[in-house]
Amino acid sequence: MAVTDKSIIKNWFKNGLIPFQEHFWNWIDSFRHMNDKIPLADVEGIDDALNSKASATVLNQHITANDAHQALFELKQSLIEKGQANGYVPLNEIIKISSQFLDIVDDLITGGSTALASAETVKTLKGQIDAINLILTSDDVNLDTVQELVDAIKEVETSLQTILVNDLTTGGTTKALTAEMGKSLKALIDALGTNKVDKVAGERLISAAEQLQLSNLSIDLSGKQDIANQIEVNVSQNAQASWHGKTVFFTANVTITIPAAGLPTGYTFEGVTPPSCSVTWAIIAPKVWALGSPAATPEKSIFTLMQLMSNSNNIYLFGL
Repeated sequence: MAVTDKSIIKNWFKNGLIPFQEHFWNWIDSFRHMNDKIPLADVEGIDDALNSKASATVLNQHITANDAHQALFELKQSLIEKGQANGYVPLNEIIKISSQFLDIVDDLITGGSTALASAETVKTLKGQIDAINLILTSDDVNLDTVQELVDAIKEVETSLQTILVNDLTTGGTTKALTAEMGKSLKALIDALGTNKVDKVAGERLISAAEQLQLSNLSIDLSGKQDIANQIEVNVSQNAQASWHGKTVFFTANVTITIPAAGLPTGYTFEGVTPPSCSVTWAIIAPKVWALGSPAATPEKSIFTLMQLMSNSNNIYLFGL
């Protein structure tokens, strides 16, 4: 089969055409197979590439030639010039380098950008720096440099300017009064001590007789109704000792059981049932209902549950 140009092959495989056997064969013969060896003659530019390379013979001759790169070697210094005048410095004799070839300064006064400081000079500097560091030593790891100390002082000064108050009208929990305002407060307190209001000249705000009368008062508030301290109950449970003296709102239909023990002497609480809420009662011996078993307390009721002081087993339930 003949090698065919790509533009012709493309026309054989247009949409709607039916290629024949010879079309496929010509197509295959027009391209190289992966197993085909490519002759050097078919490699584009191979001749130019090979012509630019040196032959093996020339390369071997260059490697063995005594005068190869002679011009470059002539620019290098010989080992015999090591340490000689105008020769190179021997790197294994560093003391000679520093003493004979370099300018060394042995004090803390002489300057110069081309001179080196001696080891003794460095030792002196180290001693002076250590002495300064000793003076500046701080246990606070965040304030162990001069700059950090300066920054901290500036920060304190700025903070004081923002938090100090120099009057008696400005409030704030993050503010602080100046010493002058403390002095003013002291003067006001002293004035109160000397200008207090006396009910009777020379007496306290209340007289000695009034003090005696107040000291003789004895008011027992234990067990009194605490209507301001309300408890809400929405689940069935035992009557709780913590309800004593409280107002208990039953906000759901619940069953309340009077336990056999655990209630304080004279146990009392006010109960309220809002709309759609009722209380069913139960009791555990030796506790008994003093007025007979009560019916369930209906919605919108106000009632009082009481334990008799003289007989803690008698439980009363009064309802309105």
